Formats: sequence, structure tokens, C-alpha cells
Amino acid sequence: MDKRRIVRRLLTGQGVNGFGDGLWFSIWAIYLTQIRHIPAGNMGLAMGIGGLVGLLAAVPIGVAAERRGPREVLCAVIVLRGLAMVAYVFVGGFWSLLVVTTFFSAVQSSGVGVRVTLVYGLMPAEDRVRVLAQGRVVQHIAYAAGAGGAMLVLASGEPAVFVAAVLIDALALFLTAALTMIVPPVAPVPRERRSSGMQALRDLPYVAIMGTTAVLSLCWALLATGLPLWIAQDTRAPLWSAGLAVVVSSVAIAVFQVRVSRRAVGIPEAVRASRISALALAACCAIFAVAAWTASPVLATCVIIAGMGAHVVGELYYVSSRWGLSLGLMAKNAEGQYQGVTASTEAAAVAMGPALVTALVTGLSQAGWMILAALFLLSTAPVAALARRAARDGFRAGAVDHRSAQSVKP
Repeated sequence: MDKRRIVRRLLTGQGVNGFGDGLWFSIWAIYLTQIRHIPAGNMGLAMGIGGLVGLLAAVPIGVAAERRGPREVLCAVIVLRGLAMVAYVFVGGFWSLLVVTTFFSAVQSSGVGVRVTLVYGLMPAEDRVRVLAQGRVVQHIAYAAGAGGAMLVLASGEPAVFVAAVLIDALALFLTAALTMIVPPVAPVPRERRSSGMQALRDLPYVAIMGTTAVLSLCWALLATGLPLWIAQDTRAPLWSAGLAVVVSSVAIAVFQVRVSRRAVGIPEAVRASRISALALAACCAIFAVAAWTASPVLATCVIIAGMGAHVVGELYYVSSRWGLSLGLMAKNAEGQYQGVTASTEAAAVAMGPALVTALVTGLSQAGWMILAALFLLSTAPVAALARRAARDGFRAGAVDHRSAQSVKP
């Protein structure tokens, strides 16, 4: 199949999936508390526990992708996620929510790594990061469209409309699975070349790099949780400026993600991108802290927007560095489990992010922002040394791809 057609089908699937995600993640808190009548405390506890338990599935499902093929496993994961979405229609309390959320989180976090494995198998080395970046652009645009649909659901307030929205998200997932199955398959790893299912977890340099750089994913909790609370409690900026920050972020990602990702294809470039991300996010924290110093709403809003500029740079370079490091340093013929490690480390940081950011920003005020800035800077301090150590191993995908490219040169 022509490469362009493959990319179109991959991007179409991600667009449909992104629309459903934008719809669900914009209404789930209101749906569970006001429509399903689950107390907010119970909801938060169930979602938190379910999210952390669900992380355990990422590596085993990654191994399954190596054994059965990433296309088939990704399709199964998306279908299971759709069934979990249907199950949300029937939750009625803490325990049922915990069971459904654990199942949903397991297939959601696992699907991220399997999708990267599928792109890795379908695309030549020079196109992988670009296609991943294009997918993120499409996903963000579709996510915004889904969030727009969620505004209509929230405005109606009708239980039947909420239930219909949940089922629409499930339908979007089933359609995504169908679109996934029409891309070409990637052959499973032959039995004689399969590695141990625990190889990725025993690869300490790789686990360390993925674990430390995952701290940079706190940028999402910073935007979704920390900034709105900070604006409401400690600054004179209007609350709508938090919504403006999300719009600025989405537009910038759509415009610049592909361009920035071109700068993080190799391992040295990806290490450099992680440093840029850490510096930008640290600067973002410092700028947001300054917003509390002014009594002018206009000036406070301008400071928030300036901080968002730094945040956008940090997020763009974080995502790009993550792709470059994970694709270049994973082992050949063990792509699924390595991407499972990548997905689970990031998902763990994302799961803990809201509580950590809330505690620092609301509990320690400006000092909390400085602690966050220090965390971002420290997270990338060992990456260069760890990457040099890991790159010495000849089994890394980046080394294998480089040798393959050298062998075909005239």
C-alpha cells in the first residue's frame, strides 16, 4: 500500500479517537458526580486508584504486540476501551467505578505505546517522528472539536444527553478500531528473535531515561490543574484567562509540533530537546509565580500569556524528545514492551500530577512554583549521561537503523 494512504488512514483513526476523547474528558467529572450521583471524593479516589493499577498492563500488552502484531493488538485494545466506555453508562457507586476505571485505564495507557510501535513498523526511520507529530496535531484539532460538542452536552444538563455523549464516544472508539484494521499489518517478531518479556524492565538505562523525562509530563497537570487554581486564588487575572491558555496551547501545538519534532529525530538531538523543554517549563513556572505580584488584571493576564508561551515551547520539545529517545534507544524486536515502559512511566507521572501540582501551588504559593521549576530542571540533568551509556549497546534500534542505512549506501 502507498505510504501516503497508510498515513491518511492512521491520521483519520487518530482524529476520530481524538474527537471522542475531547468529548469524554470534558464531561466525565460532571457526568459521574451529577448524572451517576457518585460523591466527588469517591470519584477522585476511584479514578486515582484505577489509573495507577491500570499502569501495570502496559508492558504485558506491549509484549503481546510483539507476539501477535501491533495492528491486531491495538485494534483489540481500542475495542476493549469502547466496551469500557459503554460500561460507564451503568456505574452506580465507588466499586463499580473502580472496576470500570481500572479496565479503562489499562487499555488507554497501553494503547499509546502500541500505536507508536505500529507507526514504527509501518514507516521508514526518517518518517516515524514526523508521522507521530502529524498524528498529535490531528488529535489536538479533533480533541478541540470534541470539547466543543461537550459544551452543548454540559449546557443541556439532561441525563439522556450525557448518556448519548458517552455512547457516541464508545462508537468513535469502535470506528477507530475499524480504521486501524485497514492499515497494513506489521509482522510479529519471529519466535527465534523474540526477547524475554522482561527485557525492557531490566534495561536500567532505558527505564531511567524514561522515568526521569516523564517528570516533564507534569506540564499537562500544570496547565489543567495548577494554572486555573493559581489564577483564581492568587492573581488578579480573570478566570477566563485559564481557558485562553488552553486555546493558545492547542493552536501552537497544531502549528508547530511537526516542525519542532524534526529537530529531535536522533538521540543527541532528542537529549538536547529534553533540556530545552526543562528550561522552558522552569521559566514558565517562574513567570506564572510573578503573576501574583501585580494588582492590575490586564498586566496579570499579560504575564499569564507570557508564561503560556514558555509552556508551549516546553510541551512541544518534551513530546519530541520523548519520541526521539524512546524510538532510538529501544531494543530491536522488542519494540512493544519498550513502548509499554515508555507509556507506563508517562502515565504514572500524569496520574500523580494533579495532586502534586495542586499541593505545591495551593499549599506553598510562589515557593511551590519554584519547586516545580527545580523538578523540571533536575529531571533532565542525568539524561545525557544515561543516553551515552545506553547508546553504547549495539542492540538499540537507533544503532541498528544506522547500520542498515550505512549498508545500503553506494
